[in-house]
Amino acid sequence: MILQYTYTRSDPRGHPPAHRTGLDLDLDLNRLAVFWRPLVDLTDSAYAPVRLRAVPLVSSWLARPQAARRSWFSMIGVPGQRHQVLRHAGLTAYDCADPTTLPPALRSEEWSVLVRTIEAFPDLSLPARALLVFHLAQLSYCGFAIRLCGDVRPTGDPDHDFYAHEVARVNARTPGRTGHALDVFRQLSDVCSDPLLALAACFQGIGHTLRSSGDLELARAFHRRGHHLLPRVATDDWHSNLVRSRFHRAVALLKLAEGDTETMRWHLTMAFAEHDALGAGGTPADALVLRENHRYLIELRLREALRHRPENAPVLGEQVYRLDPYCVDARLMAGDGFAAAGKWREAARRYAHAGELGTAAGAVGWFRAAQCLDAAGDPTEALNAMAHCLELDPTAVEPRTYLTNSVSRRFSLGSQKGERPSA
Repeated sequence: MILQYTYTRSDPRGHPPAHRTGLDLDLDLNRLAVFWRPLVDLTDSAYAPVRLRAVPLVSSWLARPQAARRSWFSMIGVPGQRHQVLRHAGLTAYDCADPTTLPPALRSEEWSVLVRTIEAFPDLSLPARALLVFHLAQLSYCGFAIRLCGDVRPTGDPDHDFYAHEVARVNARTPGRTGHALDVFRQLSDVCSDPLLALAACFQGIGHTLRSSGDLELARAFHRRGHHLLPRVATDDWHSNLVRSRFHRAVALLKLAEGDTETMRWHLTMAFAEHDALGAGGTPADALVLRENHRYLIELRLREALRHRPENAPVLGEQVYRLDPYCVDARLMAGDGFAAAGKWREAARRYAHAGELGTAAGAVGWFRAAQCLDAAGDPTEALNAMAHCLELDPTAVEPRTYLTNSVSRRFSLGSQKGERPSA
């Protein structure tokens, strides 16, 4: 069976349904809030994905803007994800397009810090602005962050250029803004006085080019510039090793896209070597950065296995899952690993685990689970999974068609036997 990885939507602009739980304002009892708590009110949860475990840390840094530090976290939010979570969790009272408009009664202390920082934006230092931009992106407020900052271009000043880099990262994750971001990354790679930040702009350029357009020539241009910068970046500094690892990972991704498997594996080996040089990480923030980087490296191994060595995919998918067990995307990847090897029931289990976390990605998880259950010879559970998909996304075309055809088929069979379809 060839798995259809996603479905089409009858209305791409459709809003996720708001599920009423009866626990709308009691976050401690809300099932989805357990997993998404940092996204709801910025407080911590042991069951949050790795990306969101960084939210309370960054909030604590913003509480002392005069001592603002740089964030080296890589993962940022999917635009609009907080809106999806809140509606699926029935927490619509927390839903707001502007963070400063959340009702005071619902604000945690961390949210109050966010509001005060936004209101003080014109007077913030450049490092504090960069940190605020990343924090807003963590919360999936990408469009709000872009409007707050405007068009930020590099100047050659290290603090200003890091700020421009963070704004460009948010633009790169926002539909219709990737081209603008790539232009800023190109400028950073040329004018930035810090070779480490210039190299970071190159790996961002490679990754976002491949993600958005697949323009191999543009990705190669960023690769050439990064290759020229690499000898100027230290080899015995923690942040330098981190950025060098990320650059080699981006080049490996480019080589995978080109079909050059041998060179891809060499760069991936180099990325792991730079990662191993980082050690265990001396602070909670460093430990999270390391976990992020490790997950990305295993993901790339999984991508290669899905193309060329599907027999290795289940083990790699499970490694991604163990690194980030409460992340919806990690659960999807674990399912992908089992599906590539034709292990349909194991794949369905991981896909269903993704679906249990809600959001548009969770809807996709239920859709994939349904196909795997169908392939495993369990049409009743496949119907159930398709129904769960529609509950999260009523605009899903193929799940609706599947359910409609199944009901029609059962009605037809029941009529031939003189039976009434069960209620």
